[in-house]
Amino acid sequence: MKKIKFIFAVHNHQPVGNFEWVFQKGYDNAYKPFMDVMLKHKSIKWNLHASGILWDFLLSKKSYVSNIKKLIAKGNLEILSGGYYEPILSVIPQKDRIGQINKLSQFIKNTFNCNPAGAWIAERVWEPSLVKDLTDAGIKYVALDDVHFSSSGLDVNSLRGYYTTEDHGAPLNVFPISQKLRYFIPFHDVNVCIDYFKRMAQEDKETVLVMADDGEKFGMWPGTYKHVYEYGWLDKFLTALEENSDIVETVTFSEVLNSIKPQDRIYLQTGSYFEMSEWTLPAQIQNNYDDFIRQNENNDRFKPFIRGGFWRSFLSKYDESNNMHKKMIRTSGKINSLVEKGASLSGLSDALYAGQCNCAYWHGVFGGLYLPHLRNAVYEHLLKAENIYNESAQIKPLWHKSDFDCDGSDEFLYESKIQNIYVRQTGGTIFEFDILKKNYNLSNVLTRRYEGYHKKLKDAIYNNKVSDSQELASIHSDEIKVKELGLERHLNYDWYRKASLVDHFFHNDTSYADIYPVKFKEQGDFVLGRYEIGVKEGKLELSRKGNIWIDGASSKVEIQKIITPLKKEGYEAAYKIINNDAKSLDLTFAAEQVFAFSNKTLDDAAQAENVFSWTRNDENLGMSVTVSSSKKGVFWITPIKTVSTSENGYEKTYQGTAVFNVYKFSLKPGAEFGFTLTVSVKNGEKR
Repeated sequence: MKKIKFIFAVHNHQPVGNFEWVFQKGYDNAYKPFMDVMLKHKSIKWNLHASGILWDFLLSKKSYVSNIKKLIAKGNLEILSGGYYEPILSVIPQKDRIGQINKLSQFIKNTFNCNPAGAWIAERVWEPSLVKDLTDAGIKYVALDDVHFSSSGLDVNSLRGYYTTEDHGAPLNVFPISQKLRYFIPFHDVNVCIDYFKRMAQEDKETVLVMADDGEKFGMWPGTYKHVYEYGWLDKFLTALEENSDIVETVTFSEVLNSIKPQDRIYLQTGSYFEMSEWTLPAQIQNNYDDFIRQNENNDRFKPFIRGGFWRSFLSKYDESNNMHKKMIRTSGKINSLVEKGASLSGLSDALYAGQCNCAYWHGVFGGLYLPHLRNAVYEHLLKAENIYNESAQIKPLWHKSDFDCDGSDEFLYESKIQNIYVRQTGGTIFEFDILKKNYNLSNVLTRRYEGYHKKLKDAIYNNKVSDSQELASIHSDEIKVKELGLERHLNYDWYRKASLVDHFFHNDTSYADIYPVKFKEQGDFVLGRYEIGVKEGKLELSRKGNIWIDGASSKVEIQKIITPLKKEGYEAAYKIINNDAKSLDLTFAAEQVFAFSNKTLDDAAQAENVFSWTRNDENLGMSVTVSSSKKGVFWITPIKTVSTSENGYEKTYQGTAVFNVYKFSLKPGAEFGFTLTVSVKNGEKR
């Protein structure tokens, strides 16, 4: 019988932009009580990673930091580095990868007087190109999920140590994280874990087992505080490890590196943990994949060949994720261009790096992308960095033509010191509207999409099997929990990307009640159609010759619109709608615009007739937005609400407000209807 070496590691993190009370709750319910229990067990060794944004918060907790220093000095604790603001390393520029890691490693050196040898890979999103950058940043090892190894041809049940990999001759050690132990700890009885260790000890070989996972599941996940601390799971688990020290020995990663040789050389494929590969898939494919997994969950023979997508697929699944990512890439290029000209990266990097925090860029079992405050935080920091660039580079207001979102078509980007207005050819719409004084993207709304888990919610509601329980459950449980009843009324899906200056031709019997549930009948081909775009005298000129269908008959219509940035925050859109057909047309036209206000008010669900303007004050942001029309018309105002899943259950989230300017008119052949919409923004003080 060989004694097992057990590496117990926790990863603690809170997203950039998360609420202060969430940080405090994490400390009170997970980070501090976990530390208190670990201190009681003086023979236990463990490993800790915390993101830089969380360290910034924890520094004020003097006793917590002091205890970490004591444990490090005694050899009981090893601290891991990683990207300071927890980015997905593989999708940020190379210079930023190394810069983020160096920033956290230097913080650990300055604060705890130790040089970290290992790095936590955010969401364990792995791409082989990371190896050289990690080693260049002084990293000797990382830990990845055992699914990374099985997809590369190894038997998960035979993983007993660590491996070495390389890129361009730069070596890196890689430890496999046991999915079995991730699911056992802390959700199964302590004896289940100990029995597993005993079975592994029966083998006559050197065995190293790794459990590395979110520290928040020790107190923050539903029901876990009571289970882990009040019922004493963690204390019982550590006691059991001590009582079975003849079978299992807790060690740090570096101790294993210094005492045991690697099992072999390996080259790992791109990937992440198993659940992530499902979340990245398109919704319907995700349902098919889930069915396939259930049908084959007990077939260990084929499991290594089952895998879904990989992290970058979120950039195609969600336009909003891609928008943030490409904004980050563009901003990084600007900041690094200043560095190349001799500017000091110190101070410049913080805003850029904070805008690379991964949590808002994707969506799985946690809210992520669906949480407006996390997306807003990404834009806030990227716009802070852009403001620094604007002042240093002394930019002038200008339209830039560039394939910003990498879709094969050029976008037109107006950038100045006070605002950005980004326009795409599809639909001729504004997809980003940045108010630089506030570091805020007013177009940061989320399109309502069908998600794979909506089927589970609908089935549970239909069968009356939803729960509002907060009892213990793994986030990977199939239990359907809801935060409120009636969510089915908000399962509405947009067939086009929510943006501003979306050009609708509605059926003439369309009513306000049809808008929120997306029951209106679209008669034109302009919403998804391609507009011709050019710049003339600082104005953006757009036009499309398209078609509308009335009673099954097609008619030719042209839309011309000119977007003019205002000298202050805002823009003007001058419209002409021209009848290019040989017959007269009775039309209902609506220009839709969206605004990412900080919260919903009663004003966000209203309709007004025969008016010139609509104004919305947002005291939280210290802004007011006015939409005005040169011709009296109808304003339809409706909120944008999504239904998504989170660790605490399904929830409804306000994403923004849509404003429709609706006009009914008749056009004879060759006639035109014109009007001008003006969006103006006034900045004040935040509440």
